[in-house]
Amino acid sequence: MANVIITGKNSIDELKRVKAIEKLKALSTEELERLTSLSDNSKARAYLSSATKFTMLKTFL
Repeated sequence: MANVIITGKNSIDELKRVKAIEKLKALSTEELERLTSLSDNSKARAYLSSATKFTMLKTFL
């Protein structure tokens, strides 16, 4: 099995990243690949970066 090194700005940020990645384990490979394609898209990342846009996205979904 592959190992992944997770780093953050500080220990709290690192813990948040670990928890987020642990949740991703429940996704299928196809879902992970689709999520990755969104991370490559600047418009999609803008929705993740903005609290207002992210709320709109969650409401839509």
